[in-house]
Amino acid sequence: MLMGKLSRVLVTVTLVGLVAGGCTPSAEPTPTPSPTSPSPTESDLERQQRVDYEAAEKAYRTFRAEYRRVQHRGGAGRATEMMLATAGGPYLAEFTRAVQAYAGLENHEEGSEVTVYVKRGGYTPEALTLDVCEDDRSVQVLDKAGHSFGPGEIRQIAIEVRKVGAAWKLWAGKGRKVKSC
Repeated sequence: MLMGKLSRVLVTVTLVGLVAGGCTPSAEPTPTPSPTSPSPTESDLERQQRVDYEAAEKAYRTFRAEYRRVQHRGGAGRATEMMLATAGGPYLAEFTRAVQAYAGLENHEEGSEVTVYVKRGGYTPEALTLDVCEDDRSVQVLDKAGHSFGPGEIRQIAIEVRKVGAAWKLWAGKGRKVKSC
């Protein structure tokens, strides 16, 4: 019987100790351990890709704005400095021929092209792809007599953009007419 009372007392003392210990506030809260190194939200590679795509898209938008400016004024005998700074290879050659043709034919454009989207495609540190949709249905091509010809179109284009020195330049493109983007 003594053993039974002793067991009950020990259990009671243990339970009271556990409850009292759990309810007593500690002097200071236990600090949460900080990680040994901060976890970045973006890896170095992801950051580099983002920066490269942003630079490539800027080159695309800058080139297209300059190309349209030149076409509105009636073409040119050669590529402008801005066109040379943002494009190279077959892309630059094709658009240089276009501005020269406008100048030779005395054509010009009126209206604005709309870039519906610019999406990221493939990536390497030396070259990347921009998938683009352009809508130039509101652009009119006018000959020297002021007659409009050729309706505008909607195009989806995959543009290869290459790193040339420190700059990203539009290099080659392949596109097709579409009904919508």
